[in-house]
Amino acid sequence: MKLWAKVKALFKRKQLDRDLEDELVFHLTMREAKNRERGIESEESHYAARRQFGNVMRIKEACREAWSFVSLETTWRDLRYGARALAKNPGFTVVAVLAIGLGIGMNTGIFSVLNGVALKLLPVPRAEQIVSVDQIFHGKAQRNEHGEPGLFSYAEYKNYRANNHVFSGLLAYAPFLGGVPLEGENPKGLMGAETSCNFFDVLGERPSLGRTFVEADCRAPGGSPVVVLSDDLWRSQFGAESLIVGQSISLNRTKFVVIGVAAPGFRGLDPWPIEFWAPVTMQKALEPDSDLLLADTTGWLALQGRMRPGVSLEEVRADLGVIAGRIDQLHPGRTTTLAIHRATFLGRPQERSVVFGIGAVVLAAVGLVLLIACANVANLLLARASARQKEIAIRLAIGGSRWRIVRQLLTESLLIAFLGGSLGSLLAVWSLEGIAPFVLAHLPTPGVLRLSWNFSPDLRVWGYSLALTVLTGIVFGLAPALYATRQDLSTAIKGDGGGLMGKAARGGILRSTLVGVQVAVCMILLIAAGLLMRGLYTAQTVDPGFEMKGITQARFDLPSQGYNMERAREFQRELMARVAALPGVDQVEQARVMPLGHQFLGTGMTPAGETESRQFEFNVVSPGFFAMLGMPMVRGRVFTEVETRSGAPVLVVTESTARRLWPGQDALGKTLRGWEKKVYQVVGVVRDSQASHLGQSDGLFFYLPAGPEEQEGLQLLVHSKSGDTATINGIREAARALDANLLVDVSKLADNLEVWRAPSRIVAALSGVLGALALLLAAVGVHGVVSYGVSQRIREIGIRMTLGADGRDVMSLVLRQALRPVVIGALIGVIACAAVSRVLSDVLYGIGSHDPIAFIGVPLFLLGIAFLASYVPARRAVRVDPVVALRYE
Repeated sequence: MKLWAKVKALFKRKQLDRDLEDELVFHLTMREAKNRERGIESEESHYAARRQFGNVMRIKEACREAWSFVSLETTWRDLRYGARALAKNPGFTVVAVLAIGLGIGMNTGIFSVLNGVALKLLPVPRAEQIVSVDQIFHGKAQRNEHGEPGLFSYAEYKNYRANNHVFSGLLAYAPFLGGVPLEGENPKGLMGAETSCNFFDVLGERPSLGRTFVEADCRAPGGSPVVVLSDDLWRSQFGAESLIVGQSISLNRTKFVVIGVAAPGFRGLDPWPIEFWAPVTMQKALEPDSDLLLADTTGWLALQGRMRPGVSLEEVRADLGVIAGRIDQLHPGRTTTLAIHRATFLGRPQERSVVFGIGAVVLAAVGLVLLIACANVANLLLARASARQKEIAIRLAIGGSRWRIVRQLLTESLLIAFLGGSLGSLLAVWSLEGIAPFVLAHLPTPGVLRLSWNFSPDLRVWGYSLALTVLTGIVFGLAPALYATRQDLSTAIKGDGGGLMGKAARGGILRSTLVGVQVAVCMILLIAAGLLMRGLYTAQTVDPGFEMKGITQARFDLPSQGYNMERAREFQRELMARVAALPGVDQVEQARVMPLGHQFLGTGMTPAGETESRQFEFNVVSPGFFAMLGMPMVRGRVFTEVETRSGAPVLVVTESTARRLWPGQDALGKTLRGWEKKVYQVVGVVRDSQASHLGQSDGLFFYLPAGPEEQEGLQLLVHSKSGDTATINGIREAARALDANLLVDVSKLADNLEVWRAPSRIVAALSGVLGALALLLAAVGVHGVVSYGVSQRIREIGIRMTLGADGRDVMSLVLRQALRPVVIGALIGVIACAAVSRVLSDVLYGIGSHDPIAFIGVPLFLLGIAFLASYVPARRAVRVDPVVALRYE
């Protein structure tokens, strides 16, 4: 009841104040009347009544404390006072709010991206009940991977599904990262997924048309060729035809019956939209080159389960851990631990480590920008506090506690933070809605893979923004508040605290420290941006060591299309003949892996005379491959046609490989022992190139001849003198004439280089923006501190000039004192960046993480900007009239 009375009092404050005033007047009047009855004169009875009653104001305060929330009312008064104070200084308020809004907005935007990628629960009903299950293996038991580590075999999935006691349903799925051709007049690559037949039931997803899978669809391998389409595919490819259910479509040369269409908006459990779902038992039909259903030691299925009501994550881990122990007993030497988390996009352990690693670096970078903004606003508040010395001293002198005034000043800081945080967060969220789809659409993703994430804010994002806002307000407001309330009251009230000769103004050390922090942080961001810009320039101008101009690549996957060895040989022979006959085409070659194509072949090989094998990368190429790409032989020769047709055990190594394996020796005639102890002889040494990894040409690498046994996995390289468009269209037509349903990806070889450059371009652009913002904030901060210092020392400057100092002396004095914290901060920033720059090494092409141009040029540039920011107020100091300065108060 007492609490409810206080709540009601909030809405009847004026009425309660009037009632209290009336009651106090009544009591005073009654006491005055009794005093008169005792014979006390009228005027004396009035004062006696007040003395008997006590301090009226104190009684009023006690009554108000009894019926109201004192802290709430005090906070409200502080907010009103702070709002009035900020409104009286619109210039200060706008600058402070914009600086904080910029920092908080960038942090909120980056966190929104991280949240959408790896923290937000899956967009399915009751998503909080869905968990992902991943394996982490220990020991040396044999384990094959068909995708990421930690995936499950089909036998393991059935074991976990049948024996767990914590899930109402456990599903398995495997997305197709390479795309599955939808056959027709124009074959189209699709993103598909093989799923257990309880997939939609476990997720709680209902189809908009037809039905989803039932257990009968998964009883026999290959026995139920049915498919569920996504709403997007149904609308784009089939015109939203309502009679699609029951019709047949051809996927990877197998007829599938459409049994349903998924609900609008459901695109699967991965960051890329899935366009169709088929039963997991149809794996062999969709991927003819592998039979994973019977591979008990091959991980290829991702598992997610819906927890029963009332079951905790700890119970899930305990229950599944028992099953994992039983499975381990079937594989001696193996120990399995399970990673179980709430299901999100990119939620598997390996994915989470990459995402959170990148997210931590980016958040640290934008956090540094926010730190600069905080230092800027703190300096503004210090200057403002100096101007309010007399006001604060009077409040302290008449009884105000230091904590009460600090609380008032902190309230003003928090008000600035909330205004800036609200503005920045809203702008960040609105910007992401437009920027994110554009960026995702232009990311260099291979094949049909297209990313699709939901960056819309949720409670986690708003909570992060609120917590960051409060923390920011305290960070930039606490030091100025403590400084403002720590002063000599007598000196402050007299107004004699500033402009003392030979001494820095009060708070000068703190202001200089804040400037040093800004410059140090700015230096870190600018050097990082400089390194990345240098790396981007090098990547844009790098010579990969082979020719790309006029070369077109044609990529296809014959094994997944059901081609056997004999059929693949015939197709390759016919296609090469047709392409060679195209106008303008003067050379056609084959390669297993395209240069810089983000595909890698690796194997272990043992040099003669050694016992331990070494890890090599390799490629399988036709004899004319080296001439087409302008890769000269520095020793020996290329493969002969006879060696190629016979599949002879010969190979060509790179220069760096020859130097590392046989230093000071001739590599020709040397041997490597590889597959099935087969011995390969070196017949040539080719010049180093960056054909595998851009920026790296010194790895162990060799080339094998593209013999008859390799035809299933080979791609085409075509050199032509005609335009790229004509060649690309001609290759597509030639392939379609041989196999109308074969999915062929034809593009310029130079496009592969752009895929390698894209990450450095994105990172360099982001770091450039952050560095520019940091530089702007730091320059504003330096200019503001120097300007304020000059204004505080006008009287001192006037005295110095009266005593004989000239303009150069004053200019030198101001610049020297202004640039001292800048130089110290710059040195600290350089040292700090030298320690952390190795984080950027993966995207620095052709330069070291301690590149001298960046580490020398950027500090000089920053010092130049700081000099310009200090020069303008320093010139103003030189123009001070000594007579006016001596009168300055």
